[in-house]
Amino acid sequence: DTVDQDELLIKLFDEVEYIWPKMGYPPLVTPYSQYVKNVALMNVMQMMKGKERWSMIDDNTWDMMLGNAGEVPGDVAPELKKLASEQGREFFDGNPQDNFPDVLDDVRKEMTELGWETGQDDEELFEYAMHPEQYKAYKSGEAKLKFEADLAERKAAEDKSEQPAEAQSITPAPSSMTVSIDGKSYEVNISYNNGGGKPDSNPPENKSSENSNGSPAKGEIIAPIEGNFMLTKDNSEVGLKVGDVISKGDLIGYIESMKVYNAIQADKGGKVVEICVSSGSSVEEDEVLVKLG
Repeated sequence: DTVDQDELLIKLFDEVEYIWPKMGYPPLVTPYSQYVKNVALMNVMQMMKGKERWSMIDDNTWDMMLGNAGEVPGDVAPELKKLASEQGREFFDGNPQDNFPDVLDDVRKEMTELGWETGQDDEELFEYAMHPEQYKAYKSGEAKLKFEADLAERKAAEDKSEQPAEAQSITPAPSSMTVSIDGKSYEVNISYNNGGGKPDSNPPENKSSENSNGSPAKGEIIAPIEGNFMLTKDNSEVGLKVGDVISKGDLIGYIESMKVYNAIQADKGGKVVEICVSSGSSVEEDEVLVKLG
C-alpha cells in the first residue's frame, strides 16, 4: 500500500507523542526537541520498511537519555533501558561536566598556530572545540568544494533530463568541471551513478549483486538514510576495511544526517569484500555501503 505525505506527517506527529514520555520527557527546546523529532522520524521510516522501532537512535540522543548532558525530567522507558544494556551503554548520574575534558587551551593554541581567529567572545573557539571535523572542512574550503561539486552534478543531471531523447543519446553530460574557491582552481570529477552520464542499461539490483571483481555478493548493508557517510567520527576509532569479518550488530560507520551522527550497524554478518563508498561521501537512502562475501 502507498502512503501519501499527509498520512506520513500524521504518523510522525503520532510517533512524537508516543515516544516523548518514553524518552524521559526531554525539554522540547533545541537541541533536545530535534533529537525527539529525529528519533520519531527514524522510527516511522524504519517501521515502514518492516523494521523495529528504536532500531536507529543516534549517539547524541543516547547521550541525552543516558544523562551524559544532565538528567532528563522523567524516567526513561524500560524498553529503552533494556536496549541500552544490550548495546553496552551505561546511564550516568554524575556531574555532566566530568564527561568533557578541558581542552580549550589546547584548541586555542592550535587555532593560533593555524592563524585562525577565535572570534568575538571566543565563539569560533567553541565552535571548533565542539565540531572539529566540520569546522576544519569549512576553514579548508573542503565543505564549499563538495557543495559546488554536488550542485554541479545535480545541475548537469537536470540539464540532461530536459534534453530531447535524441539529444540525450548523442550528447554526453560533462564528466568534470573547474571550481574556483578563494582564487584557487580545482578540477572536480562528476559521477552519474553509472559513471559515464549515459543511460544505464542494467537495473540497479543487477549492479549491486556483484562485487567489484565480478564475484557474486552474499550480502549487502545499505544506508538507512541519506547523508554523509564516515567510517569513523574521531581519531580514536579504527575504520572498517576490506577483509574484516563482522557480525550482526557490529558498527560499520556513521551517517551524518539531520545534524547528528547516526551509528550504522550491520544487519547481517560476513566477510567484507567491498566498501562501496568512500569516507566523507554523500550517500542516498538504500544505497549499498558494504558488500559481504
